[in-house]
Amino acid sequence: MKKIGILIGTEDSPVSKKYYQKNKPSLQFLKEYGISMNYIPFDYAIFAELKKQGEKKGFQIIPLFGNELTLDDCNQCDFIFCIYEGTYAFDNGGQEYYEGFRKTLMKTNAKVFPSPKIQDFIIKKHQYMRYLKNKGYEIPPTYFIKPESYKIQTIMRFIEKNEFRNIVIKPELVGFKKGFKIIKNVTQKKVGDYLQKMKKEGYKNVLIQPFLEDFNKFGEIKTYWVGGKHLYSYKQQWKGSDGVFYQQDKINKQLLKKCLDTAKSVIVDLEKDYEELIHVRIDFACCVDNENHCRDFFINEIEINPALAEEDDPLRRGFVPLAKQILVACS
Repeated sequence: MKKIGILIGTEDSPVSKKYYQKNKPSLQFLKEYGISMNYIPFDYAIFAELKKQGEKKGFQIIPLFGNELTLDDCNQCDFIFCIYEGTYAFDNGGQEYYEGFRKTLMKTNAKVFPSPKIQDFIIKKHQYMRYLKNKGYEIPPTYFIKPESYKIQTIMRFIEKNEFRNIVIKPELVGFKKGFKIIKNVTQKKVGDYLQKMKKEGYKNVLIQPFLEDFNKFGEIKTYWVGGKHLYSYKQQWKGSDGVFYQQDKINKQLLKKCLDTAKSVIVDLEKDYEELIHVRIDFACCVDNENHCRDFFINEIEINPALAEEDDPLRRGFVPLAKQILVACS
């Protein structure tokens, strides 16, 4: 019997009461792992769905816990599917724990999905942004910096050349907007002070991009794919620190088609140059002339281990096809 380990431990995005009631019998065993039925994180719910489907097909499905992962844990498996990934490892234990986590996945005899190679490529955003640019995809003007060694004058020349009055600074290896900073009326002192803060906090790479005034006005289009097929999309805007979500039927059809066509092309390129992806989310930000016509758009982010939140997919269309695709990859 082949053994699949599912790497979990995000403590993120609990399923709704409606989902719990619908799937109650298959979720009860999660109590063995200390999970309250009042708060079932999305990764545990995927584990339960994979276990339900996998055991019918002759697989043994076991949990692996990202915050205490060992090589022995991994080597008992034939396959490992990662939900808990590098951003969680960095958040839980900093750079040192992240490096150990990464090396464990690289050393294991199990086949890992997504592979450590492509996880490393995507989590280091400067790598995949350069890749997209070289492939001819639209990305915003971006400057990549190592906080341990940079020349502030060179950074300021980039900002002045592009006539940026306001910028955003984003560190790699973090999610949930941690470390994200908007600097308005940019000055050398403001940029330098924040980069020093990033250095003290241990970030190895950060990027600078223009702050787009209309970014939140028109929202971010997020497209979710399983096995190379589009499953659903949604739009996200922000109201203060809270996300506001709109389902696919609320997205301008012309804009959505452009995003889906581009996302499909990116997936084909990644599969040609790296590997087939079990699932992926590709996000777009769009600037428009008015609220009806799309003028321009760019790829804002790629996630190959996306958190599947209730707000993104209220109907929970993703868990069943995702589990099915994991089993296809392991067969």
